[in-house]
Amino acid sequence: MKRLALIAVLLGAGTAAADRATAERYFRAGAKAYAAQNFGAAAQNFDEAYKAEALPEIAFSAAQAYRRLYRVDGQPTYVRRAVELYKAYLAAVKTGGRVGDAADNLAEMQRELDKLGAAATAVAPIVAHTRLGVSVVFADQGSGDSSALREIGDATGETTAHQLHATIDGKAVEPFALVDVAATGHTIGVTAEGYFPIEKTTHAVEGQASLVEVTLSPRPAKVAVKTEADARIAVDGRTVATAPTAPLELAAGRHFLTIARRGREPFGKELVVTRGEQVTLAAPLAKTARREAVPWVLGGAALLAAGAITTGIVAQVHDGRASDLRDALDRGNRPPGDADAYDREVAARDRYVTATWVLGGAAITAGTIGALLFVFDTPSPEGLQLSPTAGGAQVTYGRSF
Repeated sequence: MKRLALIAVLLGAGTAAADRATAERYFRAGAKAYAAQNFGAAAQNFDEAYKAEALPEIAFSAAQAYRRLYRVDGQPTYVRRAVELYKAYLAAVKTGGRVGDAADNLAEMQRELDKLGAAATAVAPIVAHTRLGVSVVFADQGSGDSSALREIGDATGETTAHQLHATIDGKAVEPFALVDVAATGHTIGVTAEGYFPIEKTTHAVEGQASLVEVTLSPRPAKVAVKTEADARIAVDGRTVATAPTAPLELAAGRHFLTIARRGREPFGKELVVTRGEQVTLAAPLAKTARREAVPWVLGGAALLAAGAITTGIVAQVHDGRASDLRDALDRGNRPPGDADAYDREVAARDRYVTATWVLGGAAITAGTIGALLFVFDTPSPEGLQLSPTAGGAQVTYGRSF
């Protein structure tokens, strides 16, 4: 007996959880339809939610939808249903909540009911409809407050945007509305601006209402970056590609894009993109001060090297002349002036040798500096930052030569 009791408790808990999930699913659809001022669809969905779980919050919300629907389409059944639901709410909630609004709205609907008289008391025959509805959830927005079971106020909030379209078997239907269908398989299609279209199949059960919840995934924005080859592209601090590259896919919103390349000043730009947007970003890269200096430094090194070669050649010439005079003096019978000429050639040779060493050393030093400036000229985009301005934000970069 204890085991049977435990099984019964577990089954009851599972059924309650399923009922709550069903109620929440229909309530989400009803809240979205209400926000879009589709009060007929809202009333249908709130009724289905109330069937799944008879909570006072759902009763109040359904009563609100029927009251607003009666103002649009003055059917007596709508005002009678609103009265029933407001009474159900007030019977369950005595204080707090939306008791004051419920009491006021009930009095208003009761006056309308009294005016209608017999027309309002006529009971329409109950017909079991086979219905199917499409509820749409945007993946990048979540379900928001509409997923919570709460009383819906008079304010309709934001309307459903994104140019949302839904079809059942290729026929356009209102999103969130329950429509009569045959008890068979059906194909549901949903499209919205900036989102990937989706299609799914379902089966409608005879005499029952079924709400199919569809989640739409946002299309990424595509940003084509036109810049120099081998430049590193980073988005929000994370390197994502090296130019040239295919268009970057970014989620809708605000992003900070940076581009870095050896010998170039980093480029940065703040982008605000929308779902499915295609953007082309031209990112010219300016040479760094170091890279601008490299040709001059290497050019100077080349001139110094040329000077060293020239002085070296001249030193060789003077050395050759000194050698010839030394040989002649060794053989004897030379005039005294040859000795003086030898000394002059040796002195000139030594001067040019010294100049060669000085110029050569300077050329090597300048060439090394130029090479180091070239190799280690790798500025980091970490120095880029956004500075607020009167027109928005300006990208600045803090780095000296």
